[in-house]
Amino acid sequence: DITMQDESELMDEVGVIGYGTQRKGDVTSAISSVKSESFVKGAVTDAGQLIQGKVAGLNISLPSGDPTGNTQIMLRGISSLKGGTSPLVLVDGVPGSLNTVAPEDVESIDVLKDGSATAIYGTRGTNGVIIITTKQSRKEMAPTIDYNGYVSVSNILNRPDFMDADDLRQKWNEGYTFNGANLKDFGANTDWLGELTRTAVSHSHNLSLRGGSKNTNYTASINYTNRQGTFIKTDFEAINGRMDITHSMYDNKLTANVSTFVSQHTMPRSWNTYAYRQALIHNPTEPVKDENGDWFERDLYFYDNPVSYIRETIGEMKRKNIRFNGSLTFRPIESLTLKAMYARRSTTSTDGYYQTKKHVSTTKSGRNGYAYRYDSDFDNNLIELTANFQKAFGKHNVSVLIGYNYEDNTNSNLSMSNYDFPTDAYSYNKMEAGMALKRGEASMTSYKNSDKLIGLFTRV
Repeated sequence: DITMQDESELMDEVGVIGYGTQRKGDVTSAISSVKSESFVKGAVTDAGQLIQGKVAGLNISLPSGDPTGNTQIMLRGISSLKGGTSPLVLVDGVPGSLNTVAPEDVESIDVLKDGSATAIYGTRGTNGVIIITTKQSRKEMAPTIDYNGYVSVSNILNRPDFMDADDLRQKWNEGYTFNGANLKDFGANTDWLGELTRTAVSHSHNLSLRGGSKNTNYTASINYTNRQGTFIKTDFEAINGRMDITHSMYDNKLTANVSTFVSQHTMPRSWNTYAYRQALIHNPTEPVKDENGDWFERDLYFYDNPVSYIRETIGEMKRKNIRFNGSLTFRPIESLTLKAMYARRSTTSTDGYYQTKKHVSTTKSGRNGYAYRYDSDFDNNLIELTANFQKAFGKHNVSVLIGYNYEDNTNSNLSMSNYDFPTDAYSYNKMEAGMALKRGEASMTSYKNSDKLIGLFTRV
């Protein structure tokens, strides 16, 4: 005989909802809350993987082994033809993304699933809402320094089992014939996939400082992550810094908060899936280089040396994120909370790559060095004003929220390409040096657009 007992303490847990918190016992919509002690342990790429497999109906996946890629989230299915399928992500109440917070800084993640829970965010909440709350210090907390880090090693788990050169020669001797590209024996024994893969070693380090007095508490952290991919020239480096200060005054009736987040992510632009495909279809009897030390190439349609394709490409993408938000919270009476918040986010990206004179784009297409560069800038301003009234009357509880939201976004970018360079030394940093520009064969595009979102909302 088994007797189950109620765990009533769970009903008193507090979950974060739109513009506030609520006890689980009072929640009538589909909301899931995952605290830091329940997060996925070990090496994770971003905050999304912290709750992978933890929330029913939430599908979190990393579709490729690219260490520079982010997790993809599907919460409420495909509900939009043109607006995307990703849920709205809020970091301490500010719209953002999973890569704008270090996983080590996350205290809890709350997932709002159904329409009643997400309606407070209007059209932005169509695909669900993920609310990330970062770690904060407490009042009267002694200064505390924490460090945590890890080292991880990764390999390809299920490597495709191809014939090597000896296997292929044996099949030829048995009378087998293959497609025209692989009929000839070039005398080598090359593991093309092995030439592009490696044992990847990654490491991450996080240092945080927290403390507080009677009226002021502060949190500061810095995170460094270096991840290697299992393919060559797929590395990701990230530096994240965060500072948060909260000060209370006038007998805790007025509270001011200032928070900043700065990050820089650097990743290569040398790898692409085309090289992987070439490794899968290449003849294992072909050498990587010929007897003169040059890359071994054959003049066949869409058949290129995958090692030279990667090795002779120089590229880097650098993305800088800055987030600032400040708020004032005023409680004139115990049951009424007035809050004003301003936030600004900026993302600047520089992306470029250069294919050298030894790259297949030169040896087969005669480009004589090809360069591409892309620069973009994103700015977001957010203003929110909210009033929250909450009062208990005996066995009854009344909660009323009224708010105003203003948000504007500005996007701009510039891209250009050129080829036929006098030297490889310039890479993609001296675009005007390519002779194709003087012949009118270079390309350049640019644009700038902006949009605004203004909303009034209420919840009773």
